Amino acid sequence: MLQRRLQHDRTGCGLACVAMLAGIGYAQARTLARALAIGPRPYRYRAGGGLRTAREGWLTDARQLRRMLAVLRIGSGGERAVSAWRDCDGDGLVAINARADGTWHWVVYLHDPVSPRVLDPNPRVRRGERRDFGRMRPVRFVPVTLHEASM
Repeated sequence: MLQRRLQHDRTGCGLACVAMLAGIGYAQARTLARALAIGPRPYRYRAGGGLRTAREGWLTDARQLRRMLAVLRIGSGGERAVSAWRDCDGDGLVAINARADGTWHWVVYLHDPVSPRVLDPNPRVRRGERRDFGRMRPVRFVPVTLHEASM
């Protein structure tokens, strides 16, 4: 059974999702990302009053997450655009709630015809498993092959 991992960095959702899928800790995923030269890198975000501030962050795209999964010997398919949860036809990584600045939030989607669920690495989300699909808008899907031992 996959266990939820929380992101320890503001923009570490992708790393936490890789940690969940691989059954490793968040710190190990961050170390792997550094070894693969994935981050951290500077980015800008909006703060109160419309100010823009630069920070270091772990903004990850599907290609980078797939590289990390490959190193960890976890199979993944090509990224594709989706507009609804029904388009996510298997287990995988899903980018949700895309913003105008081109950023999004990564979650792990566990496809089950009876009871699909999402593992969200955001520490502000209280429940480990989410089923409030109306509040999460999927935009990108990366299918992942889960090993039976990790399910």
